[in-house]
Amino acid sequence: MKSFYLKGLNSYRAFAAFVVVVGHIEIFKQKHNFNNLLHLSFFKYTGQHISVILFFALSGFLITTLLLHEKQNKGFINVKQFYLRRIFRVWPLYYLILLLSYLLLSYSPSLRTTLLCVTIFPNIAHAIGIGWVASPPVWSIGVEEQFYIGWPLVVKHVNKLLIILVVLFIILTLLPHVLTPLLLKLNVPIHTVTNISAIFYGTKFNCMIVGGIVAVLYNKKHLLIQLLNYTTGIAYGFVILPFVLWFSGYHINYFTDELYAILFSISIVNISTNTNIVNIDFKPINYLGKISYGIYMYHWIVLELLFKLSFFQTEHHSSFNAVLYGAVFGITICIAALSYQFIEQPLLSWKERLN
Repeated sequence: MKSFYLKGLNSYRAFAAFVVVVGHIEIFKQKHNFNNLLHLSFFKYTGQHISVILFFALSGFLITTLLLHEKQNKGFINVKQFYLRRIFRVWPLYYLILLLSYLLLSYSPSLRTTLLCVTIFPNIAHAIGIGWVASPPVWSIGVEEQFYIGWPLVVKHVNKLLIILVVLFIILTLLPHVLTPLLLKLNVPIHTVTNISAIFYGTKFNCMIVGGIVAVLYNKKHLLIQLLNYTTGIAYGFVILPFVLWFSGYHINYFTDELYAILFSISIVNISTNTNIVNIDFKPINYLGKISYGIYMYHWIVLELLFKLSFFQTEHHSSFNAVLYGAVFGITICIAALSYQFIEQPLLSWKERLN
């Protein structure tokens, strides 16, 4: 199959992972009664949660692009190989994090929490208030893995893919807003309604679908994609816009996540395919993007251990934040690099040899 390269995506991954770690450092500072930045509009209204929306949009765009590319060049999509790629890429580190958080942090989850997380439903556990608190970021892995159970089948078998995806996006976006008042009207217990609403909020399939929609538009060389390429100024504007809004803390009462998913998806297709946009994949950033899965997964345990060992007992010195951020990022990046070199890459190589 003819290979192709999408520039900039590793830099987006690195940036999103960086923001997640920063947000969680500030949460730990608040938790341990240190001065923190959580009062700022960015952390208060958007913060690290929008990083996860960026991950979802990026994943939806990239995976859909790869599936369409395979379908065009080979005439079919090998669903079995797709599942194997996901399993070998995602599951080993996911289960390792569950094990490490259990062993290193003396974490004793409930039976329901354990069952949901072991069966790749950490987002459901998180939504109903029984998430894996020793490493909360694992919730987003559940969203992606559940989404990709059916996604290759949709791309493989659906002919009018763009129309179907738009309809799915609209339904999944509006359904919780229609379902909640309906259930209340039917006198469904309030805690049940709350849990259902939380589950919708915790399964952001619609944000991944947005990435898929933009991937289909790119694959079809749609007029909307061509318009982005028409003027360099417009192209750069759409690349920068979501980040300006994000860091200013811009939000709306409803559909904030969906708005950012749309803007991020446009930014992603621009940065990765538009020849008028400079390639931002510089070597160090590109490498951090490659190990971003490890950075995302390991950093919470690093934070827990550093604070558990009383590594930071006082903030009454000018270098407190420098030491804190340096230790968290330094240790996390080293662990993620080792994990990528000795766990993730060997497993992927082993899968390829099995093929």
